[in-house]
Amino acid sequence: MKAHLSRKDSTNSMFTFSSKLWYNKQYIPVSGEVSLYIQVYIGSTGSRETDEIKLHIKWPVDKVDLEGSRLLPRFKSDPDVNDFNMMIMDDRAQYNEIAKNYRLARKRLTLSAFHRETGLKNVRTSLIAYMEHTRRYLLKKRLIEEQTYKNVGSTIYTIKRYQPAVRFDEIDTKWMATFKAWMRKDKDLGGEGLRVSTTWTKIKDLKHYLNLADDEVTISVDKDAIEFPNPKPEEETIFLDRDELRRLMMIYDERLLTGVQFNVLKAFLFTCFTSLRISDVYRAGKNWMVTKNMLTFTMYKGHKRKPKIVHVPLVPMAKFYIDDSLKTFFTLPSKVEYNRTLKELAAKAEIKKNLTAHVARHTYGYLFMTTVGNLFALQKVMGHSKIETTARYAHLDREYMVKKALEIQEGFEDISFR
Repeated sequence: MKAHLSRKDSTNSMFTFSSKLWYNKQYIPVSGEVSLYIQVYIGSTGSRETDEIKLHIKWPVDKVDLEGSRLLPRFKSDPDVNDFNMMIMDDRAQYNEIAKNYRLARKRLTLSAFHRETGLKNVRTSLIAYMEHTRRYLLKKRLIEEQTYKNVGSTIYTIKRYQPAVRFDEIDTKWMATFKAWMRKDKDLGGEGLRVSTTWTKIKDLKHYLNLADDEVTISVDKDAIEFPNPKPEEETIFLDRDELRRLMMIYDERLLTGVQFNVLKAFLFTCFTSLRISDVYRAGKNWMVTKNMLTFTMYKGHKRKPKIVHVPLVPMAKFYIDDSLKTFFTLPSKVEYNRTLKELAAKAEIKKNLTAHVARHTYGYLFMTTVGNLFALQKVMGHSKIETTARYAHLDREYMVKKALEIQEGFEDISFR
């Protein structure tokens, strides 16, 4: 099945559309039975597109009426001919309906849009079916990354648990508010419901796909649901202070830890002194440009859409945790096991905070700002696109802020006030 595409005029929304029964006249099998297709034609100014959509029907070539787009009985009282003709009529009617909807919407139908619409035929009413279909399409076209695909899958799973057969016409602001409240309270979701930040993310995903669905010619979504208020919550930045980090470093001993614990702790402490994201920690190795005091690499986050080269200072403390004998610096378990192991390490070091892979990156930001104090330099090291993202590290340690504020009065202590 091939598509034949000529130059398109994207400014013209008018088009012609037709469909008919078709088979390949250049190839007639010895059996005399040909594979049947529906051939669609889409034409507009400067454009002509045709494609053949397989019907999964084989029929004697002398019993195919191409002019009437129908099948003739193979023999008297043929039991299949009426059913197959009905299938052909139904498919052509569906394709004509797509063309009609585009004309009414004054949008230009292209072959690409036509195939998207035929793929959507079973998901025009179901939110979950639409999200599943669309995330697969976006991943296939490389418009989203694999991690985004997985994250949306988590949101779909949550919606399924709430209302597996929810339709687009049911979704309004009341539905959105009730769904959000359920996520925060349902005890099957994380024991006490989802965290505020996780709930925000899932509502954000949902709104994004509602907006995509509303752009479809054949799907209608409540505009108020798309605009449902979802202010981003204040995110707590968890980091280790110097005392906590020191306690963690003190348990760095192969004799006291399992092999997995030891390897995870090495990677975590390395991150505390380099700021690497966990996705880059797993890739870090000899294929990177490593000089005496600098790591230079292409950041994994966003590398498919907009590759970004990052230069990270490699301090002696960080070098201590690198295993130079390996292709990659660390031998690590899955990321789920990595975070689970960090909980074990936190307990051993008597650290009460919720230790995750990202805490190490936050710890670097804290250390940098409470020693160097240069926000713009930190932005470069951490690879942030916006200075607002880096600014969270400017006010992590209140005791440090007080200490620095007290330095303002130096030189004035001998003056007494009455």
